[in-house]
Amino acid sequence: MAEEKGSPVLLADTLETEASADPGPVPTKRMKIEAAAEELVGRSNIGTEEAVQQRMTPAAAAVGDSSSASPAVPINTPPRLRFPPYPETGKRKDLRNWQDECKRIRAIAAKDPRLKLPTRRKPKDQGTTDAVLSSREKVVVRDVARSIVNISSTTHDGSKRSQCTGIIMGQREFNGKQRTLIVTCSKIISSMGKLLDPIPKLSVGLPNKTILDGQFLFFDDHYDIALLEIDVDLPLQRPSIGSGPEYGQEVFILARDSGLSLRARHGEVLWLEESDFIDRSYQMFVNCEVPLAGNGGPVIDHDGNVTGMAFYSNPNAGVLSISTIMTCIEMWLKFSRIARPIHGLGVKTFEFLDVSLQEEISVDHGIDSGFIVHTVSCYSAAESLGILPGDVIVSFDDQHTLTLPQTTLTFAYFFWLEVYDLMKQSKRSITLPVQFCDA
Repeated sequence: MAEEKGSPVLLADTLETEASADPGPVPTKRMKIEAAAEELVGRSNIGTEEAVQQRMTPAAAAVGDSSSASPAVPINTPPRLRFPPYPETGKRKDLRNWQDECKRIRAIAAKDPRLKLPTRRKPKDQGTTDAVLSSREKVVVRDVARSIVNISSTTHDGSKRSQCTGIIMGQREFNGKQRTLIVTCSKIISSMGKLLDPIPKLSVGLPNKTILDGQFLFFDDHYDIALLEIDVDLPLQRPSIGSGPEYGQEVFILARDSGLSLRARHGEVLWLEESDFIDRSYQMFVNCEVPLAGNGGPVIDHDGNVTGMAFYSNPNAGVLSISTIMTCIEMWLKFSRIARPIHGLGVKTFEFLDVSLQEEISVDHGIDSGFIVHTVSCYSAAESLGILPGDVIVSFDDQHTLTLPQTTLTFAYFFWLEVYDLMKQSKRSITLPVQFCDA
């Protein structure tokens, strides 16, 4: 059969069988020496061939191993630049020529496009490198980074304004199309608390370097937030939303700069309140800086939950709770406006009192939490109901463990308070009517 005649397997089997059947003469010492000499000569003749085989690519080797493998693709890699050898003539002319050639090669090497690869270049922001160190932290930050964008604005005369970072907040349907909502700092479209007229052109830079036009929806100067939307084919990832920052909590502040690169800082939420500072009792503060273009960027915990939004402020960066942001967005989507409660009270959290004062109040009055009334507005409902500075609000709408920023989230027409008077050592329940104004 044709298969038997040309089969290398059968031929090898035949040779193996014959060799096993006839071992041949026993080799003498002279025969061993001659065989070794012939082997050395044969190796010298095939050295070039072996070198070629060693230089074969894995794909080429696969061709030899299996007839089903695809043919090797030639690799057209340009030769690497190398400096010429140092001249050994001792002549100055040769040395100058060598130096000029080295300089020329360095100039060429500096233009190598491979130097721009992320695997070869250095990080552009050392602060990010220092802030995110462990492998777990890098995974957490990288996951949230898919939900943050860069936002830039260009005014009618073509001038560029400072850039901000935006947070993807999900989608909404408008005119039969799904549009992606983004929340950011209001400074991107306002100045001195007023909306710029005409509204500047908004550009949104996505993590994949795509630039899209942003559509302004609303801004709120009191909370320093703005909402816009973009039209994108694929839905962008919304980050995991937490309940809000906590005092003493370690957090990251993320940003996306003008080059659409990720930036990060690491810090801690400070045990600090500024309830009387231009009515900013809803803010918390962190002990790290906000990254470049990070105004409006997310504040996240070590599990990757967005707990707030960061703002430039002195001496400490401010944080707006994500709960407040979500409430504002929901109010605007439902009512096209944002309202905030006015109760006429300036309060401070019990936990911020000096520990010796806490102990005195605890021992003498049995109070371990609540809000200390700091100021009462003249002619307010709180004043008419007899609430005085120094009183302690031990319960706020039947809740005993609220932080000061959380009190700004109550949008009811009445507050149910339990107020303790340290002078009279008495506690009474008060229904406090609340007024609202546009935030």
